[in-house]
Amino acid sequence: MENMDTAKILYVDDDQDLIQIYTRFLEGEDYSLKTAENAEEGLEIALAFKPDLIISDVAMPGMDGLEFCRRVRAFEELKDVIFMLVSGIDVEPADVVAGLGAGADEYLVKPFSRDELVARIGTLLRIKGLKDRADCADNFLQDELQSRDAMEATLAELKEELAGERDALSGALKQVASLVDERQKAVERADAMGALASRTLDTCVGMLVHALDARTGFKRGHGADVANLAVSIAGEMGVEGETLQALERASRLHELGLLFVSDALAGKNPLDYTESEADFLSQHPARAAAMLAKVEGLEETARIVQHLFEYLDGSGTPRGVKKDAIPLASRIIAVADAYENLSAWPDGGSEGDRLDRLEEEAGTRFDPKVVHCLRKCLGRKPETEAGDHVEMSVFDVKPGMVLASAIFTAKGAMLLPENTILTEEYIRQIARYNRIDSLEETVFIKG
Repeated sequence: MENMDTAKILYVDDDQDLIQIYTRFLEGEDYSLKTAENAEEGLEIALAFKPDLIISDVAMPGMDGLEFCRRVRAFEELKDVIFMLVSGIDVEPADVVAGLGAGADEYLVKPFSRDELVARIGTLLRIKGLKDRADCADNFLQDELQSRDAMEATLAELKEELAGERDALSGALKQVASLVDERQKAVERADAMGALASRTLDTCVGMLVHALDARTGFKRGHGADVANLAVSIAGEMGVEGETLQALERASRLHELGLLFVSDALAGKNPLDYTESEADFLSQHPARAAAMLAKVEGLEETARIVQHLFEYLDGSGTPRGVKKDAIPLASRIIAVADAYENLSAWPDGGSEGDRLDRLEEEAGTRFDPKVVHCLRKCLGRKPETEAGDHVEMSVFDVKPGMVLASAIFTAKGAMLLPENTILTEEYIRQIARYNRIDSLEETVFIKG
């Protein structure tokens, strides 16, 4: 096919209306176009018309598009024709694979726009043109190499052909540069869409938080307070990136399930809950997780919220998982939420009292390491620090020293409690345990 302006196209479709539509699409494109209403008629026309491109519907009465493609490929005179399958049904990847396996060069899903159809045809015909030229050049070269008498003529023609190929290569390189530019633009568009999706999620989260804050009986800004504290703890523990973002969102939305709670129950003193009321309230993280999991982009947030009532010792809900099976973000929010709830209670006590109450449940309900990091975030050492005491390496302690804070393993397990008087045996125990499970590096000793 030397000239794309004289390209011949055969369009086969059992839908006469679509034939008329796509015929109009190709008007003015300088193609020679013929149409057929079924594959049998299309095969007869193809053998006589010798088209450069056949466009065929897949689903047709009698012979379908895939069998039509196979029949076309069986004829020597049609083996190089470009074959495009089009389909208006729900297309699965397996359908495309089947179409390509039948010999099709392209698989296009209806409906498609005029611009898309013309662009695809143009691309396919350019590919065929290049292939035809390559085939002709190859045949010509083989013939000339067989004749020594025509060697000089062959070399001259090859030199001329090389000049043409050089121009073609230059054009191809320009096309490659254009494709690279388009790809970069596509990446930039994808990044912009990702940023927009993130902003949309943040807007959605903000609306849900506003709905929570507007409820009677709810402490306004509680979610934001928990989020601020949880993010500080997470930073102390090295949490960052997408996990930190999911933790922040989960903190703000951790009470979303309480939207199902009546105003009367929301304003009720927890000490007055009936057993059924307490059980209903204990399920609010699971209800929140079920809602959040349906929002694309909030799946990890939902997973974090779902585990907020799990206890470190496995006695929590809804699954009774324990220790590291509970997401770290869930363990962090549980501590931050409990601390902020104590802060809101009239009898919550001082900051030190609240920290002590959390530490009482460290190792059972709460992760001791998270509670330890909470103390660091609040800028407080253990309450026994009222007197003079020193922060030192756990490996520099001496017999007779008194712990002003508990010693924890790197995984958060308590090895020795606060106020322990160190002995030679305790110090040997510390050294032995460090070989099994690394310890926290510093400890506070009473002066």
